[in-house]
Amino acid sequence: MKILVVNPFGDTEVHGEANLARIARSDTKFDVVNIAEMYPLRNNQWLYFKHMCTDGSLEKVLWAERERYDAVFISCNLDIGLCEARQLVDIPVTATLESAALVAHMMGATYSLVPVDYQNGKIQQALLKTYGLHDHFVSLRPFDIDANQLYPDQTPPGEVIEAVVEAARRCVAEDGAEVVIPACTLAGSVLTHDVPDVEALIGAPVLDGMIAGFKLAEMMADIQAAGIPTISRRGWFEKPPKQDFQTLRKFLDRPV
Repeated sequence: MKILVVNPFGDTEVHGEANLARIARSDTKFDVVNIAEMYPLRNNQWLYFKHMCTDGSLEKVLWAERERYDAVFISCNLDIGLCEARQLVDIPVTATLESAALVAHMMGATYSLVPVDYQNGKIQQALLKTYGLHDHFVSLRPFDIDANQLYPDQTPPGEVIEAVVEAARRCVAEDGAEVVIPACTLAGSVLTHDVPDVEALIGAPVLDGMIAGFKLAEMMADIQAAGIPTISRRGWFEKPPKQDFQTLRKFLDRPV
């Protein structure tokens, strides 16, 4: 099995690849790419930035299908281009927030998000409503470190961990969260790598969406390989008309 991991911004999580290598199946190979050639910023936490990095992310997904990857995992809690990608390609596509929320529903009755800031958390809350996964959501508590500052060349990992853990503790103690999701892969990957037992620190499981999304990509690829549909083309994920798609791609001078 071969999976493409797409970072929909101009860099990659510092420990992301190592964390995924630890939990990947022995028969799974994966590559990690970003979109620095089309989007120069190391973050995408604002609505305008989210819009601007979607195009580059979709190009990576289309490329993955042409290169015969079995699945794509979009590694970002804003799930950049997830629904658009599912409309365009036939290989399974998973993403961080949706995957984490799905697994959180199996782990407990309530869950919270710990995003970089409030506006970013509200974007994710809106996505949860779109996915139909909002009913068990109880709170968002920002840890207030800008995504640009989450790289170790900007902020020591210990400071990131301290901020995320403190916000997560409040989600559990004050909001009744039974599961906490670090709502940025840059922070979640540091936590997963450096703190083996986060639950002991906050009193509830902390769910890394990178792990959930990658494992769901493996599962969906297995389902497709077994001949079982992994997408419905009736309604939400109906493909655009082929002729219009080809006309647009040719106009943009991109592979059809």
